[in-house]
Amino acid sequence: MTITFQRARRAALLTAAALAVAALTACAAGGAGGKPTIPVGDPSTLNIGYSSDPAAVGFDPAKYSGGAQAQFFDGFYETLFVRNPAGPPTPGLVAESSYNKDFSVMTLKLKPGVTFSDGSVLDAALVKANLNRRSDPSLVGYLLVGPGGGDEIKSVDVVAPDTVALTLVNPNPTFDSELTGAAGTIVGKSAIEDPSILSAAPVGSGPYTLDKGATVVGNSYTLVKNDESDVAASYPFKTIVFKPIGEPQARLNALISGQIDAAPISPTNSDLATSKGLDLATTGGAVMSLFAFDKVGHVVPAFGEEKVRQAIQYAIDRKSLVKALHPDDVAAFNALPRESAGFDKALDKKWAYDPAKAKQLLKEAGYADGFKFTIIAGPEFATDTAAVQKNLADVGITMDIKAPASTSEGFDAVTTTPLGMAPLDWSTPAGVMSDVFLGFANPWGAKDAELEAATKALDENGSKDKKSLKALNARLVESGWDIPLYELVTQPTAYNGAKLSAVAPAGSDLLSMYVPAK
Repeated sequence: MTITFQRARRAALLTAAALAVAALTACAAGGAGGKPTIPVGDPSTLNIGYSSDPAAVGFDPAKYSGGAQAQFFDGFYETLFVRNPAGPPTPGLVAESSYNKDFSVMTLKLKPGVTFSDGSVLDAALVKANLNRRSDPSLVGYLLVGPGGGDEIKSVDVVAPDTVALTLVNPNPTFDSELTGAAGTIVGKSAIEDPSILSAAPVGSGPYTLDKGATVVGNSYTLVKNDESDVAASYPFKTIVFKPIGEPQARLNALISGQIDAAPISPTNSDLATSKGLDLATTGGAVMSLFAFDKVGHVVPAFGEEKVRQAIQYAIDRKSLVKALHPDDVAAFNALPRESAGFDKALDKKWAYDPAKAKQLLKEAGYADGFKFTIIAGPEFATDTAAVQKNLADVGITMDIKAPASTSEGFDAVTTTPLGMAPLDWSTPAGVMSDVFLGFANPWGAKDAELEAATKALDENGSKDKKSLKALNARLVESGWDIPLYELVTQPTAYNGAKLSAVAPAGSDLLSMYVPAK
């Protein structure tokens, strides 16, 4: 599964159920200038291919931190604030917001006239009820604002029927950013009274509703325009169908045949995609990384030792991996990409391949004889995980690789295995930190004062804060919370240019970014 992250994105499901490899179909008839033409199909319906099931554990947004779910849930739900890659968050369900003098209390006046698919209406009591779910540790969307979180909410109080006050444990003048993702997503009253109904369907106020009759869970999800929503006008398609297709070749095949209109593809398939008539939207700076879920040793005790995670850094021969498997990409020893102001060339040397040092660190950590763990990885990561597996075996670490038996097993890997893999887009570093490293990929609540301080500084000062970026980059690698492998030169989304205008770079979570071609 391919996932990218930015401030307008959340964390992601790390693996997808394997699908059978489909043979590439013949291209469609040639178009103008000899360019093959991809079938357009119904112009009022947008078909989006996903690399994983966006509803692997149902339709409760608080059970996710985003990633593959962010764009999907953008169709069903609204958030209190909306992330804005170009600047501070903008109001969503909030009409006005203000802080007290020391930024310990944030007061929100809500937008009037918002109705949910169950007929309930937006008011302060509903927002309070939604945010009071934060005490449930199984709801990963509340990791940062729940008990013990880095931006914990102490209490939620109804000030007036349309006004709610949030009292924070730690003063925070940028708390609106925490209410843009899953934590700020509001579900209707019936779902608060009985959250189990969200396993079957969403209950939101967004621009679309789920067509249950046309939906096959795990196979395709059909969204139809919600005419009761005041934001529906920003979404040009009457119907949107999400189709999870885990195997990259099968996904490309579906694009070429016109079964889907847009989807992320493997960079190695870019030339083939364009030769078959597809257009590409690409973004640089995504770093394929391993990252530790279990930094406290809850699942695998060895992962609770920083020296063990450092040993893994030294054990991986990134240059050989890139040379053999990704010749168009660049070996990465920095968590941040080369274009980042926080990139530090010295880290390339500091963390260079050194199996002897890896063995020494394992010995110092009490694991001279090595240890064993399992990683769950989908088909897109098969060659990378096999290369890492061999490197780790050379220093005494046994990494078993298991393909997910279901998308649910893949999603649960964050709490059942100590390590995951995904490409990370660092265009908005504070978002990646909040949503991934301090959010969904930190289920056991590990603490790191340096990372938390750097994240808060970036949230307050913006992603051009060079000092904080350098501190963040260095500590991510030193701590072994992030184990970078290689930087992808491009991270493409392929789309049918006969149906869509140029789309935003791969991974954007806004459905409104898809605009019909003129």
